[in-house]
Amino acid sequence: MAHQPIRRREFLGSSATAAAALTFAKKTEAGQSSDSQQAIVPPDSLVHSHEWESLNPGYWQVKDGVLRRRLINVGDRARSTGFPFHSATKGGVMQTMYDPSLPDGIIYRRDWKLAGEYTVKAVLTYRSPRSAVADGDDPNWRMYQNGYGRMGIAIGAKSLLESYGRISNAVRIVWCDDNTLQIVPPGRGRRNQQGSGRNIAAKIDTNWQLEPGDQVTLTVDVQPASDGQAEVSVTLAASGSAARIRQTIPQRLVNGYVGVAARGLIDFEVAGFDVQPGTNKPLSAAKLDCYVCYPLGDTLNLVDGRWQCRFVGLFASDGDTAEVRIADSPNPAGGWQKVPIAGRGRIVNHEWRRNTAVINATLPSNPAQQNLYYTVWQDGVDVTSDTRIGTDACGPGTGLVGDVPASGSYVGRLPQLRAPYKLCGLSCHAITSGLQQQTEDGWKILGGGDDWQVRDQPTTGAYKHLEDYDFQVMVWEDDVWYMELVLYPPSTDDAYKIITQSICGPTSRWQMMRHWNVINPGDHDYGMDDVKGPEQLAIRRVQGLGQDVEYMRRNFQIVHHLTTGAETVDPLANPKKWRAWKMPNRDFTFVILDSRLWRSSQDTDMWDDAGWGSFQNLYDRTDPTRSLLGEEQFAWLQALVTTDSSRLICLTGINGMHTVWTGTNWKGGAASHIKGPFDQRDRVTADYAGWVKAGADRVLELLGSRDGIITVYGDVHNGCLMKNADHGVIECSFGPIGRSGGRAVIPGFGPQMKDFDGRDLEVHALYHKTHADAELNGHAAGDPFYWNFLEMEFDPRPADPVIDLRVRNMIDAPRDAARGGGSLNTVASQTGRRPSSQLPPVNMLPNADIRFTLADGSPIRGTRSDNAGAVQVAGLVDVERGTRVIMTAFDGARSASIVVDTV
Repeated sequence: MAHQPIRRREFLGSSATAAAALTFAKKTEAGQSSDSQQAIVPPDSLVHSHEWESLNPGYWQVKDGVLRRRLINVGDRARSTGFPFHSATKGGVMQTMYDPSLPDGIIYRRDWKLAGEYTVKAVLTYRSPRSAVADGDDPNWRMYQNGYGRMGIAIGAKSLLESYGRISNAVRIVWCDDNTLQIVPPGRGRRNQQGSGRNIAAKIDTNWQLEPGDQVTLTVDVQPASDGQAEVSVTLAASGSAARIRQTIPQRLVNGYVGVAARGLIDFEVAGFDVQPGTNKPLSAAKLDCYVCYPLGDTLNLVDGRWQCRFVGLFASDGDTAEVRIADSPNPAGGWQKVPIAGRGRIVNHEWRRNTAVINATLPSNPAQQNLYYTVWQDGVDVTSDTRIGTDACGPGTGLVGDVPASGSYVGRLPQLRAPYKLCGLSCHAITSGLQQQTEDGWKILGGGDDWQVRDQPTTGAYKHLEDYDFQVMVWEDDVWYMELVLYPPSTDDAYKIITQSICGPTSRWQMMRHWNVINPGDHDYGMDDVKGPEQLAIRRVQGLGQDVEYMRRNFQIVHHLTTGAETVDPLANPKKWRAWKMPNRDFTFVILDSRLWRSSQDTDMWDDAGWGSFQNLYDRTDPTRSLLGEEQFAWLQALVTTDSSRLICLTGINGMHTVWTGTNWKGGAASHIKGPFDQRDRVTADYAGWVKAGADRVLELLGSRDGIITVYGDVHNGCLMKNADHGVIECSFGPIGRSGGRAVIPGFGPQMKDFDGRDLEVHALYHKTHADAELNGHAAGDPFYWNFLEMEFDPRPADPVIDLRVRNMIDAPRDAARGGGSLNTVASQTGRRPSSQLPPVNMLPNADIRFTLADGSPIRGTRSDNAGAVQVAGLVDVERGTRVIMTAFDGARSASIVVDTV
């Protein structure tokens, strides 16, 4: 009988499991350790209870009161790969056929990290064998082979998130669907190296076949032996029969967390999970109800005379309603329960949302006048506090900041939005590998390798002095959560697990809930490297291009939802996410752009299948028809630059217009077809905005058409401050805040230089993995790793507005010297191209928006008048002397206009 292909969104949307997923378990599942049995049977749910933890929650569900495998998810055919540019850089072609079989998924008990003598017993109910080969699938895929299906116990994990391709320590004891009982060593492939325990594997035939409904009891007994070894005795009992294995294993490999392991398409449930701990003591398993609830600053808007802002909340368990209460004090009279609800949103679960709420809140006052504070409520319960702080859930990688109480009982804060505006630029987060600590020999990164861990921050002391900077806004720019860095998440649940691990750790949660936020995603945040151009549209629309279309569609929906608060997202549309945030006092504007999704293709060949194949690069990166922002976005930016009245404007989202970074390891022996440090057929150079030379030129020309414009970006894993000498445009990069891999610099890089395309630059600072400054001096011995953020300060109040920019290490205090060899301190009049003319002294309405237009109505620029009505503009760019200009003033109630001639 032919099998119809499974449409995963339809399956999850129509199944009883998905319908039940609208409510989630608050009680422990039945069938857990004997000391935590609950009389109350939890409702069916796609979310496991907090007593369990996994990197792959999408492998599991709660069904009929017990923990059970989940076999179908949206995006479960995801593939670990990059866009075609990766293959092209390596001199090959992208393979579009692949085996989507998923590796082992493990779920651990959070309260047991065992050592020495102990026993673990799991009672597993076999529900069904693997399904028949689905229509369109290859019967040779691993998931359809005997022995690929597994169910059993995992022991010895050093991290609660050891799972999938990251099983570097856990030993699995499993029944396989070829009727064998196996002990499986840690790791796989290259991870299974010498010393990892690769010789401990054991396997026996059970000589009996399980039938649906059969229940098996798997018991693993660990007894310490001599010479650092342990005797592991395994018994699998079912239907009156038993199979046994005994194996000697290094004790260090069986010391750790314990849980349930699964692989393949067999369906089973955990009817019981019992730990006999010996002398081990249970750990505290703090329950965090609200992962985070952050205000999106760029949604702040005045509606019918009242300020409104959108919050996005991520919750750990079931619920119906999320609420935000806002007050002008962190300790309001009568307590927070007496504070009126400022906004309410429904907690939603479906194919691309998992326990999220969008809350449109009305503020009690103008945020420019005072600090405001907020609390988060889930179904009438205050869930603002971070209950992990002060428990085992906070490891040494937690860089607690500011005045966070040891109890974690802080409230959210909306800092006062008035000049000077202080913003923090953050990019290139990562949650894995070693932890930097201070030693007698300076700062050292310890751990990593077989001790793979997930940590809140990459260094001790991270953001220790953050409160001293008085930041108002956190700018999360490019590669905010690296969705595919640890795994290509094969479920919505796994995708949110990566996101919450990245931005909801104790420190990041504090940062997000104590500041206004702007989130502008990068390619990795969409779950695939080099996401850009028309290729990202094709790979979402056409199946068979080497990636699961459902995976990509789901990720685009998740990202747009979390970064903008959109409740509905078209999975096939190209997101129009450019936007501008004008401060309440109308004197500073922050602009969010997208230089990835609307740019031209990276492909430099054309009509190569119609006779032009022998001619390469006919569609050169310098082709004048190439676009960086797309017509619609560029027209929007052009209108903003020529009409916005803010005296200072900061942009983000254009990742490197100046071609100063190189391509793929060109110094270290890149592929032979890479011709130089900025080869246009190199995927790394093509990732920069500056690869689209014509598009970058048009944007620089536009940004230089007035003073006071700065552009900042992440992505390149380097902190750098530079200024275009011709257009007067300041461009700054920042990060990483957890990753490494800073892009190398082109030959000739220095304080005074030309980029690859011949643009004259002044480089004020460079903070790089290898270089400590723009003169390319190395770091001193014992210096901390170069994890950094950008300190931005914009003050539009003086007659000549002030701009201060500094690259900071994550451990730095404001009093410390800036990193990168210097800072960039300037005034607005020193930015933009040299004015062609000036304005005569003129007064207009005080505290008003001023706009300049030509007599034919063409806009020139905007600004603000001061308290006395004076209009202080250094000059007009590209407007010749003697030109008649119309000046219009509007203060929100009155308007006035005059005509002047430039001088």
